[in-house]
Amino acid sequence: MKVEYWLLNARDRATRMLPEMNPEQIALVKTSFAAATAEPGALASRFYARLFAAAPELQSLFTAEPAEQQRKLSLELLAIVERLDRVDDLVARTRDLGMRHVAYGARPAHYDVVGAALLGALGDVLGPRCTRELAAAWRYAYNLVAEALQQGAAEGAATRAGV
Repeated sequence: MKVEYWLLNARDRATRMLPEMNPEQIALVKTSFAAATAEPGALASRFYARLFAAAPELQSLFTAEPAEQQRKLSLELLAIVERLDRVDDLVARTRDLGMRHVAYGARPAHYDVVGAALLGALGDVLGPRCTRELAAAWRYAYNLVAEALQQGAAEGAATRAGV
């Protein structure tokens, strides 16, 4: 059965249906993630360097020591990548994560810069192995995850506001 989720397009805030990832996309993301994390901390380090270069104001949202924050990101990315072929589990986990990120100060506008930093970091770490096809698979995965995060964030914000 094909499960479909609503995707919020960050550029125009229009919604459309986004089907789950196909097996080839999932395989590309999983194998490339293994390659990108072969050197522990490299992907997370490049991600934060790109993120803070693009949006230095976001640095204040991260209170953990850099090494600890990189470890947390690496573990969360692993958990997400492992769930790509179990979309219901993926969406549940990332919605919960989005709810928690409201308390940290995450805003909808941050998701675009985070996505760009992640995809850029993957390109940095993978080099020429980061093909157009691979980048498209990661972009698709990120959009699915970002939508679930934003849904969770909206629910978290509503809960915090008492709505």
